[in-house]
Amino acid sequence: MLFENELIKGRIVRRYKSLIVDVELQDGTVVPAFCAEGEASAVLHQVGNEAFLTPAKDKRRRVPYDLELVNRGEGLVLVNSGHNLELFMEAFHEGVLEDFNAYSRIRMIDLSEKINHIDFELSNDKGEKCYVFIANMYHKDKGSAIFPAQVSFFELQMFEEMHRLRRQGHKTKVFMIAPRQDCLDVRFSWSIDPVSAAKIFDEAKNGLEFICYGCKIDKKGISIGRKLNISY
Repeated sequence: MLFENELIKGRIVRRYKSLIVDVELQDGTVVPAFCAEGEASAVLHQVGNEAFLTPAKDKRRRVPYDLELVNRGEGLVLVNSGHNLELFMEAFHEGVLEDFNAYSRIRMIDLSEKINHIDFELSNDKGEKCYVFIANMYHKDKGSAIFPAQVSFFELQMFEEMHRLRRQGHKTKVFMIAPRQDCLDVRFSWSIDPVSAAKIFDEAKNGLEFICYGCKIDKKGISIGRKLNISY
């Protein structure tokens, strides 16, 4: 996936409790930028970090820029989760995702279907189906991506829907994106949020599969990279 516009470089000079940061551009101008991912804001948006912006598509929006990438000295990290669905579809069609080789078709779940907070349905000629929820991971310790962070209300609804779909005989997977290329593997951790960790651990025992892939990333674009091993 290539960025539609050339990235605008700056540095973060202020972070608000909302999903907004102030970024000082190279000419000294300070502009507000929106980040669609709250977890990324808490973990990565420290004052002084490099930031890379694109103009907002909606010119009427009061916040004129979107925050795309952040660099806190360890390499580029994608913080715009709005690209998740495009990244997954692109990787599926290119045959990058070894966990989904059994499926030949992909479709995005429409809101009118009332399938709570699930992103994709994959299927094949045998009638087999797999339902997929996409999530990003921003926590990192040394060379490992770390999960889980706090489980949201919407994810709790997604877990219930995944239960229902498994009872119908379908596969269910949470596809985690580590939106960076400096992680060698993934580690389950009880320390970030023990309550959320207990919930995730129970879901894994009950048949919900968790898989993670890293990314290839530069200032022109990003794509899904290799699969990362998860240790519990």
